[in-house]
Amino acid sequence: MGLTGHAWHFRLGAAEGVVALPSGPLDLDWDAMTANYGRLGWRWERFGARLAAGGDWSDARMAAVEFARRHLDAGRPLIGFDFHLREFGIVRGYDDGDRSWLVDDLLAGDYGSSIAWEDWPSPEVGWLELIAPVAPHEPDPIDVVRDALETAAALIEGEGPGGFSGRHGMLRWCEALEGETTVDRAGNAYTIAVTLAARSDGAAFLADVGSAIPELRGVLARANEALGEEVRALAPLASLFPFPAGGHGNVDVPGLRRAAAMAIRRAANAEARLREALVEAGAAMA
Repeated sequence: MGLTGHAWHFRLGAAEGVVALPSGPLDLDWDAMTANYGRLGWRWERFGARLAAGGDWSDARMAAVEFARRHLDAGRPLIGFDFHLREFGIVRGYDDGDRSWLVDDLLAGDYGSSIAWEDWPSPEVGWLELIAPVAPHEPDPIDVVRDALETAAALIEGEGPGGFSGRHGMLRWCEALEGETTVDRAGNAYTIAVTLAARSDGAAFLADVGSAIPELRGVLARANEALGEEVRALAPLASLFPFPAGGHGNVDVPGLRRAAAMAIRRAANAEARLREALVEAGAAMA
């Protein structure tokens, strides 16, 4: 996750006066992410489309099927989204007779591996997403690490003051909790859980880079100190707003909202220091 950028992503999902929607952690620049996956030693190709609610999705859906067929017939399984649940899974094959995918996701063991094309994606989501590995390649390791550190610093910064991404998105989260803005119970819990998992993976990545490149050990140790402070600030929120239930009515209790806002503000301040260290590390590799 540290190499690709997933470890550093944060976006506050917001729509129609509600914040911390579960869509936030999935709201990435997927073209950029697909390019970032090339750092893992494979080139990737993406098919993505957002579909209008209530529209005729048949043409877009069949275009996605043709994209998948080309890769699956060549023996390449795909990453796909929104099969049994609104998470990613693996597309391992297709059945033209049944007009269905053969998928492997968290619920395939309980509900079977077949997903009808006409049921994909779900109407509530309306998002076609398939990502296929194309061919192995050998990127330069130094370039990969430098690019990953630059990506990390950019994602931590986000859109800048007032934005919904990066550390500034965290501050918008604080403002919502400190005020009377409606905070989505399940999405709030999901956002906390995903952010904690992502930053923990980021810490492991930075530790590995520091071990491999001694010249970066000091600055990345400072980065990991900031990450540790962020994780310690956010960790109690996972108990206060546990995923997936979200803590029932906790998100509507003013005192608990204020306490959560204070914790998230500490995390955002730690991210400012984290970004400074990441920028310094990237510059050292230029």
